[in-house]
Amino acid sequence: MGLAIRDLVTVTGVRVTLEDGTWGLVRASSNNRAWLSVVESPVSEARNARMFADIDGRLSKTTAVGEYDQKI
Repeated sequence: MGLAIRDLVTVTGVRVTLEDGTWGLVRASSNNRAWLSVVESPVSEARNARMFADIDGRLSKTTAVGEYDQKI
């Protein structure tokens, strides 16, 4: 996305927070065999959509993560 990563947490998944406060989280579902992603941006809906598109693009390219079919 062109922004520096401010924080990376890998406790119950992977949560990346960018320098502008936009963040994305990928974790395993607690009730079925699937991956979930959550994104939020205090900057704009466009930045929120870009974060989701980045995560979605990465997860959609691999079968190593199991089932993944989230969309905004």
